[in-house]
Amino acid sequence: MKEQLNKTLTFGLGKPLGWDIRGKAFIDPTEDQRREIYISLRATSRISAQMVNMLNAREYVRRIMKIPEAFVNEFKGSYIPIKQELKTLGLEEVDDISGATLSQTWALGVKPDFAGEHGKRLLMKGDRQLPTHRIDGTHPIYGRADGTKIILHEDRYFLIVQLFSSKWANKNEFPSGWIAFPVKIKPRDKTLAGQFKRIIDGEWKLKNSHILRNPRKRGNTWLGQVVVSYTPDPFKDIDPKIIMGIDLGVSVPACLHIRENGKAKKWAMQVGRGRDMLNTRGIIRSEIVRIIRSLRSKDSPLDNESKRAAKAKLKNLRKREKRVMKTASQKIAASIADVARRNGAGTWKMELLSENIKDEDPWLRRNWAPRMVVDAVRWQAEQVGAKLEFVDPAYTSQRCSKCGHISRENRPKGKKGAAHFECVRCGYKDHADKNAARNISTPGIVDLIKEQISKSPNGEER
Repeated sequence: MKEQLNKTLTFGLGKPLGWDIRGKAFIDPTEDQRREIYISLRATSRISAQMVNMLNAREYVRRIMKIPEAFVNEFKGSYIPIKQELKTLGLEEVDDISGATLSQTWALGVKPDFAGEHGKRLLMKGDRQLPTHRIDGTHPIYGRADGTKIILHEDRYFLIVQLFSSKWANKNEFPSGWIAFPVKIKPRDKTLAGQFKRIIDGEWKLKNSHILRNPRKRGNTWLGQVVVSYTPDPFKDIDPKIIMGIDLGVSVPACLHIRENGKAKKWAMQVGRGRDMLNTRGIIRSEIVRIIRSLRSKDSPLDNESKRAAKAKLKNLRKREKRVMKTASQKIAASIADVARRNGAGTWKMELLSENIKDEDPWLRRNWAPRMVVDAVRWQAEQVGAKLEFVDPAYTSQRCSKCGHISRENRPKGKKGAAHFECVRCGYKDHADKNAARNISTPGIVDLIKEQISKSPNGEER
């Protein structure tokens, strides 16, 4: 059996529509109906979090406290008894949620916490707490594979999920409890569109879906996620003529682009999520800062014994922070190596970091340890048998990878964000890190840039 990998796709969602599951047709809701969809989505998110918390507590009692066998049946993993308890608490909205969503809440919201390494840490090692989930309307709403559809209609992709019950549909005059969300895809994002096409064509198998409110934005801004399984491309023989450019990104840990015999691949890809990495480090960092402040405070109530304990905890936290950062960097490097092996890239070109990380450097570099990523990539290159070369990154972020024009104006600052690239000459738009990776993968890019810059007295090509 061929190796199967799982992948999670995350994307923005537009205003919801109704979906006639029998007639396979969209239903354009009235403003009142759409308002009711949003209200029900928040209620479903809140109830899902409450169900997960209650089911987690029951599983903890059943698996850890070892209750007598006679009572085990009362603690079976099911949403049905929890549904009745929620109704007795006055949460009648639980009747509006489809059974598929409720059952998936158990399958995805609870079971993973007690499975595999998570379960071992929780049950055996004792270094992991029972998870609790917020009921502020940002908890994911889970959908089963048979309750999720991806379709293409009039050149636009839609995520269709069975969220609500027939009772809810009748009450709100919808033909069914299925809701259709238009997927927001940026014009330059060819990757996501290609991934959706693979799902529709059956190349990738849809496993489940999530709907969740975007906590970083106000109002009814929702995100969609689908988990897919697929058979990856087999590894190729390493060829030095196949070049992979690696840019340490502004908003993501790294961006990759590959050229084979001088011919550029159409795609460039991001690796990792910078914000997630910093959030993980931030949890430990905030505790380190709190302890340092308490130790330095002149009015600290800590006695000598408490100070020794605080210093010991501080030392352990710093070690833990280093381990977390090292592990995250190694995962990024492993992903880079995987892409290289599947494309046969035998020459890796990576930007050479400056000696000092200054205030004007990207926020991800200032708040992470980019040399950890470099060291991890160097180790992976040795394992793969690839040659790692370092390239002067000067002007690679300002140069248009399509027409070659170099200008500071290609990276406009402001509302469009630091990751926006738009060439002022040819109008080419791309993610700034992807554009830089395309430049780095270009053969002889350093000499090419020097030649272009020498034509202009003010340091920019005209």
